[in-house]
Amino acid sequence: MSPTRVIDRVSQGLAGIAAAVLLVMLVVTVGNVVLRLVATPYYGTVEVVTFLAVAVNGLALAEAQRTRSHIAIDLFMNKAPARIQLVVGAVITLVSAALFILLAQQLVSYGLNLKDQGALSDSLRLPYWPFSLILAVGIAGLALALISDLLSIGRNLRSDMPESIW
Repeated sequence: MSPTRVIDRVSQGLAGIAAAVLLVMLVVTVGNVVLRLVATPYYGTVEVVTFLAVAVNGLALAEAQRTRSHIAIDLFMNKAPARIQLVVGAVITLVSAALFILLAQQLVSYGLNLKDQGALSDSLRLPYWPFSLILAVGIAGLALALISDLLSIGRNLRSDMPESIW
């Protein structure tokens, strides 16, 4: 199996987990609203939904990159020749991948530091560190997706008829 397909599967898997967490987030929120109408709402709902939002957003990053569901500003680049677009895209993608790899590494360090300190949330006394590590996994998935894009750009650059990436 090619590295690109493996990365696609990883990003789809992370997006599937993000979808499941989003569903849990929905159930907690709707449950809290319903309970507010008939009884006492859950204690710490905002805290739980905030932690779950970190997981959803972090784990969905790789799939957003793979499906190009993010914002790209191509005001100048769409007028440039395809090879120039590919070279600029390769540089930007390489720098982005390097930055996200460093960010994932720092999130792991931060999460382990939070674990060592025993840092807990205010209301429910939940540990912060697992969410830092979940976010690190999502950021690492994004870095993998960027590396996959870099491989695609490299194949496209070697082609006789390079295609625009913008």
